[in-house]
Amino acid sequence: MKILSWNIQSTRGCDGRFDFDRIYKHIIPYQADVICLQEISRNFSEYGGNDQLQLFKEAFQQYNVIWAPAMSLPFKQNRQRREFGNLTLVREGLLQDARVHSLPNPPAQGMMQMPRSLVEARIQYHEQVLCLYNTHLAYHNYDERQAQVEYISQLKAQGLARCAAPFQQDGEAAYEVQQEADHFMLCGDLNLTPHMKEYEYLITQGKWMDSWTILYPDAFHEATCGIFDREQWNEGANCRDFFMVSPSLDTALNSLEVDQNTDASDHQPIFIELK
Repeated sequence: MKILSWNIQSTRGCDGRFDFDRIYKHIIPYQADVICLQEISRNFSEYGGNDQLQLFKEAFQQYNVIWAPAMSLPFKQNRQRREFGNLTLVREGLLQDARVHSLPNPPAQGMMQMPRSLVEARIQYHEQVLCLYNTHLAYHNYDERQAQVEYISQLKAQGLARCAAPFQQDGEAAYEVQQEADHFMLCGDLNLTPHMKEYEYLITQGKWMDSWTILYPDAFHEATCGIFDREQWNEGANCRDFFMVSPSLDTALNSLEVDQNTDASDHQPIFIELK
């Protein structure tokens, strides 16, 4: 199984142009089974003005679309709403279930904040189910980001508990019994680096494993942002995009790549393959 994750910055490249076709053409060669995108914009004039969700639906018609708007605001001039959030595309035949979560958004007086969302996609993986979280965490506020990593880790813990002791019932419609997830993966722009306390929390308290350190234990994380855009990232290149996994997947990882050759966004695409 091949999974791509990319913060596409609403299709804004490091040249300042909003260009959906450039993003689309870069994604296609990966032939990913699942595509996880962050910073998707609908009808925001500040972010190119187009409906990027609709563009992705039209471009990836062989995929199931799971849209998680973190906000949905009235348009200033017509009936279209302005939305911003995360998008997961799953190749047809693989999606078992999908859910959308709003992440904690505690007050932070004087700090820049935007609402944050998480896409949960339950995907068929061999005879089991992989629960894949796609998200974009808070940037400006440590307390907000810490609350979000705790929330996500609790989601995983609850899922593992359900898998270990599935609730036995007979039901139909909304009470239909679903196959519980055996494996969990968290991907996206986490807005934290491997040296931050939130990263340590994910590994120690949250019991996530970093796919990079599993596959390449003797190598530093490759940079996933700030390579081309030094205006937004004056600290230079650094790693903020990850694939975290539950321990059950530690032997299932085949490869993890960071594409450092494109400047179609301020972040780089990251690509993982499961055995």
